[in-house]
Amino acid sequence: MSDPPPPPQVSADGKFYWDGHRWVPMQQQVAAQPAVAQRPVPSSHRGRNIGCAAVIVGIVGIFIIASVGGRHSNNSTLKWDVSGRAIRTSHVGGSDSVQITVKNNGPKASNFIIYLNSGDDWFKHHVITGNDGGCSINKDLERLECGPLESGATKTVNIDGSPKDPGNFNFEAAAADQEGSDLLYPQQDGVLTWSEAVTA
Repeated sequence: MSDPPPPPQVSADGKFYWDGHRWVPMQQQVAAQPAVAQRPVPSSHRGRNIGCAAVIVGIVGIFIIASVGGRHSNNSTLKWDVSGRAIRTSHVGGSDSVQITVKNNGPKASNFIIYLNSGDDWFKHHVITGNDGGCSINKDLERLECGPLESGATKTVNIDGSPKDPGNFNFEAAAADQEGSDLLYPQQDGVLTWSEAVTA
């Protein structure tokens, strides 16, 4: 009997899973909300593969719970104040921007990350034309990687883009820290949401 395939890698907040190429949202945001900080809510449902033997499934389940629990215990030391603003109306081919400011009130962060692919996926509906925060764009993971964030430091990242598609969107930006293969989210509110109308 062969071993069952490993469960998919799920982000610490339960909003994304790794499909082998990029982080994919677990579900879409539907409520239009202002661009204000909200507390990330971990998902109570984690993807698990059912194996041939119940014992193996049980061991895999215990491993997942231990891993997620460890991530949440680390979150208690990640204390950020996250704020931001975003353009609410634009047109296809025009200019658009999102600003995110993070103040680190806890220990040094290894790699400050900004995700823009939740909700209606700002990353998918825009061409990113630049950012002035010194972040690199990781197109495969649909995120910006901004490097270490020292304790007590404040960092502001302005992300410039051009809309590709018309419509009424509900976008989301999430701030996180990556330590090794773990994504850690701040104890305080670390998610910004806003609505935007893009005309043709």
